[in-house]
Amino acid sequence: MPTVKQVERQIFRREGVRVQFRYKQSRKDVRGNLGGIPRYPYTNMARNKWSVSRWRDQRFNQCYPGFDVAVLKSDGHVAHGRTLLATARDTYLQE
Repeated sequence: MPTVKQVERQIFRREGVRVQFRYKQSRKDVRGNLGGIPRYPYTNMARNKWSVSRWRDQRFNQCYPGFDVAVLKSDGHVAHGRTLLATARDTYLQE
């Protein structure tokens, strides 16, 4: 099973946004070398019209119930839950 860092990279390649795993209770970042994390099972990108919170609820939380996630814009700031995935993805194209 891959590490957190490897799954974060898988999500970036599939979804087009960077993410950080966080612990649910403390909201602190999970160390990247933590192993035993299942692979990201989705092969297709979520729809652009989905919000960050919808992606989190329907994809991330289904796969990684013990964790929370922060979706990051290209400048490293956390995208608000109401941000559309298209908007978050576009920040990576503007670099």
